[in-house]
Amino acid sequence: MSCELQGFLATLHRPEAAQAECLLERIVHPNRDCEFGRRHRFEAIRTVRDFRQAVPLATYEDLRESIDRMAAGQSGVLVSEPVRHFFITSGTTSASKLVPVTRAFMRDKIRALAVYWEAVDQRHPGLGQGRVTTNFADSGSFTRTSGGIPCSSESAFWARMTAATRQRSHFVPPAALSAVADGDARYYLLARLLLEEDLTMLMSLNPSTILVLLRKIEELADPLLDDLERGELSPELAIAPEVRRAVTDRCRAHPERARRIRRALRPATPRFHAADLWPRLAVIVSWQSSMQRTYLEMLAPYVASIPHDDYPTMASEGVIAIPLADPGAGAVLTADVHFFEFIPEEQAEDANPETLLAHQLELDRRYVVVLSTTGGLYRYNIGDVVRVRGFAGAAPRLEFLYRTGATCSLTGEKLTEEQVSSAMAAAVRRSRLGVVAFTAQPAAEGFPRYLFLVELERPQDRGRAKALLAAIDRELGRCNVEYRAKRSAQRLAPPELWIVRPHGYAALRRRRVAAGANDEQIKPAVLSRDPAFHRDLEIGERIRAD
Repeated sequence: MSCELQGFLATLHRPEAAQAECLLERIVHPNRDCEFGRRHRFEAIRTVRDFRQAVPLATYEDLRESIDRMAAGQSGVLVSEPVRHFFITSGTTSASKLVPVTRAFMRDKIRALAVYWEAVDQRHPGLGQGRVTTNFADSGSFTRTSGGIPCSSESAFWARMTAATRQRSHFVPPAALSAVADGDARYYLLARLLLEEDLTMLMSLNPSTILVLLRKIEELADPLLDDLERGELSPELAIAPEVRRAVTDRCRAHPERARRIRRALRPATPRFHAADLWPRLAVIVSWQSSMQRTYLEMLAPYVASIPHDDYPTMASEGVIAIPLADPGAGAVLTADVHFFEFIPEEQAEDANPETLLAHQLELDRRYVVVLSTTGGLYRYNIGDVVRVRGFAGAAPRLEFLYRTGATCSLTGEKLTEEQVSSAMAAAVRRSRLGVVAFTAQPAAEGFPRYLFLVELERPQDRGRAKALLAAIDRELGRCNVEYRAKRSAQRLAPPELWIVRPHGYAALRRRRVAAGANDEQIKPAVLSRDPAFHRDLEIGERIRAD
């Protein structure tokens, strides 16, 4: 067991002390001479209480001017040490954000991820026998700020680092793939390269990304296996010459592998299991939040009995929690990495909410995460809502649920993404219909009601579609008592089911990627407050409840 893992496990029994040490010795003291530290009298801070009294809660907009100055090259603004990089992350409702990266901050992230990977290796000791993939696409290019500081998405940063240091053990897609605007072509190329590999791990933040990949392999199995058998790349793919060269340079002929996969193909869906493609595949890793339940259930037939582990709870701003045990148990707070506070969810919109410390959290309660880091974010409201699933020693185990504001309330029902996802998952199980993707949105006109935009795997008669709609309505009432009460009181009209034409969500995804979004990090829009959301999709039939 490494020193990093031993140290992390030791914090489980003393999270309060670990948090105080992290805050005072690694965040406050080193930055007492920067502009922010002087303004908030870091030199006088001796306790956690002192810090919370001296520094106000902040959002990105509170820090934007300071970060812009840092990006322009000004030093000593939010941190004393130099800023080496900026992570670019898209804002939920605003312009892109720049997250400052210092050496201390990068050491913190690397240390947290080293603990995660050691725990994964302990659970799945066979990973080293093949290759792992942790990134399905090169996630954009590197640029520089006006002050000459490098910046990129975090995933692009790690992809470059992995390519430089772990090429033998990790599959890293060629950078040229990020230039392929057509989503179908990009997934074909990715599948073609992955079929070359002897994978032991398949990892992506969103399970929907893995699901799309496996469905593309299923849909395009014949030309993919022809290419794999001959060591070629289909001439019918409309891709740039430099992309074709980057991919074909990695292509080899694998006739026996192609024959083995063909023998495993079945006429029914799914036509294969992931283990048919990669016999030594030991684990699938993705986000396991209950909000992803529908996609996890759709993915399950493809992965069969392969273990499915949870992804670290993390963002560009920091690593919040690390899964150490079985999926569903929650991830353990990284008490020795960043300093954390938690706002009770019911106070999320208050002007002056109370904040609780890690050792004060209660089982099954929901909180908004506030973090302070060595990168210059102080009492920063990250906007993530987590639920306490239990405790490892005295440290909370957390489950990420959704972003604050990811709710919709037409008449006081306060519907959440998690509730919509849970209701849809139950309705799909009952109706036994295959669903590709779905979104709930408010109706733009008429009496208040919800529209459920659903893309089905196959066309269905109106009777089965109406049964699905009735099941969604019923299950939402079970998930949300206020929704049930409002429907019973007729303050909410019956919902409607709008059938999205085939490949509608794939086309929407392609447009978002073409506009600059990171393909791997696109999260399905389970719930939208926008009454015009449906305009981005081609709607076929519109079904009302009886």
